[in-house]
Amino acid sequence: MLDSFGVYLVKFGFSVAIARTLSPDDYGLMGMIVIFISLGQMLMQSGFSMALIQKKDTNSYDLSTAFWFNLAMAVLIYFILFFSAGAIASFFEKPLLINIIRVAAIGIILNSLCSVQVSILTKKMDFRKLTWINLGGVFISGSTGLIMAIKGYEVWALVFQTLAGNAFYLAGLWITSGWKPEFLFSVSSFRSLFSFGSRILLQGLTDVIFTKSYFPIIGKLFSVSQLGFYSNANRFYEIFIRQTSNAVTRVIFPAFSDIQDDRVRFNTNYVRSFNILSLAMFLGSMILIISSRPFVALALTPKWLPAVPYMQIFFIEGFFFPLMMFNQNILYSAGYGSSALRIDMGRKAIILIGIVFLYRYGIKALIAGQVASTLLALIFTQVAVAGKRGIQFSSVLLPVFKLMLISGLCFLFSYYVIDRFVNPDWAQLVIKSTIIPVAFLVMVRIAGMDTPQDIWSLAMEFVSKKKVQ
Repeated sequence: MLDSFGVYLVKFGFSVAIARTLSPDDYGLMGMIVIFISLGQMLMQSGFSMALIQKKDTNSYDLSTAFWFNLAMAVLIYFILFFSAGAIASFFEKPLLINIIRVAAIGIILNSLCSVQVSILTKKMDFRKLTWINLGGVFISGSTGLIMAIKGYEVWALVFQTLAGNAFYLAGLWITSGWKPEFLFSVSSFRSLFSFGSRILLQGLTDVIFTKSYFPIIGKLFSVSQLGFYSNANRFYEIFIRQTSNAVTRVIFPAFSDIQDDRVRFNTNYVRSFNILSLAMFLGSMILIISSRPFVALALTPKWLPAVPYMQIFFIEGFFFPLMMFNQNILYSAGYGSSALRIDMGRKAIILIGIVFLYRYGIKALIAGQVASTLLALIFTQVAVAGKRGIQFSSVLLPVFKLMLISGLCFLFSYYVIDRFVNPDWAQLVIKSTIIPVAFLVMVRIAGMDTPQDIWSLAMEFVSKKKVQ
């Protein structure tokens, strides 16, 4: 969490500064290639990273096989994108995209060279090293992007911002992980890793296709600036919502894989973790939604105000997405990957239906369809986890219901009191980010929820262990 929130703050600061300098059109151009770069990244990994973490006893053949396969796939994907750049640019009628794609796709090769090292450190739960590498990478990438934006490089500031971070991440992992690839490749290791990784790959590919397909659709049907507003709204959603989910799953998957055979311990920790995550995400998402308009007006300047409605709908997904991802990783860690995959495919089907029927109603309708699919997936994963692990619904659903009521009261207070009687944007932002959270936590305490005490106990356990060390 230190890694994630440290990255939050740094990414957040640089994103604000860069957005103030660049135009919506610059973000729109990058948005047009998001799906192609994301598909390349997913195909490159082929699910091997998760397979290495899940496998209890990995050897040098497993690690080197995964490394060389990932690198070979990355090179192949790069050449496919290199020679497809002209067709993609013609589709969007933006010739500049040819060079943008060919340069941005280099990041796929850079990431392939360190994916195994990430798996090794994650499996060891050595998040200390990953934290410092991530923070360093964000500083380097953010500084590169900001300097180039100020110098007038426009969209290229966003391209090289990503590449600079990839390069630092690669160097940091090779220096600190202690592992280097050997000239080994085992067909049996490949089959073993791919048998598990293929499910992760299929889920990842469909996730990219059905969630990133909004970018080319919006880029083709709407103006570049509209795609820019959507892209920047999505960028803040990625920083706050997706980043939290990634932080949780990085810990949850290896931790619960390790105790999958201890049913009592597994279930106890599941309930405790789910309720802590619920409290954090309901509070955080609520603050993001009610504070987005004054924040954008002050920090990003009024030119970005059209992005606010998109941000607010995206942030609604923050109530559900991290919990859904948490449940999916619980299913994977307990060996129920097929169930998780079926639920995820159902979610993608709903997204597809939403795209087909909702695009004509505008960008907000498309985002709302994505949020609805996540809510339904959360419900199905909750049923699956409860049924397969014998967890009572009331242990997690009752706290969630209380949090929903408390969040509703906070929304009403924000809309009917703060928005109507407090005028300056800075005053609204201060009140919404201070008084509302206090009121939320007070109501949580009145509702008799034990989650704040669990968070406090967890923090004290951590402090006591550090003192012993």
